[in-house]
Amino acid sequence: MNRSKSWALILIAVGFLICMHQIGMHFHVMGLLVPVAMVGLGYVGITHGKKMGWLIFGIGALILITKLSGFLAIVFAVWLMYYGYRLLKKQNDSAEFRL
Repeated sequence: MNRSKSWALILIAVGFLICMHQIGMHFHVMGLLVPVAMVGLGYVGITHGKKMGWLIFGIGALILITKLSGFLAIVFAVWLMYYGYRLLKKQNDSAEFRL
């Protein structure tokens, strides 16, 4: 796929999501579009040497982190369980060698 086809598909997908939101079918993605766009525009500004890019990137990242806080909490909880499992497994493996 070339660049124009990719851009067209992205625009169609965003338009579809906006229409579904207006109809009443919420995909919970609409609240993420603005912060993701801010992060993207901030990154473009940073790469072009604009100081305003850092501000836009930072605000977008903070909004995105607050929107994804529930998901991040779940990821952190799963990581804690995995880390605890690894510690138990490591403890059991070392106990087998102490006969």
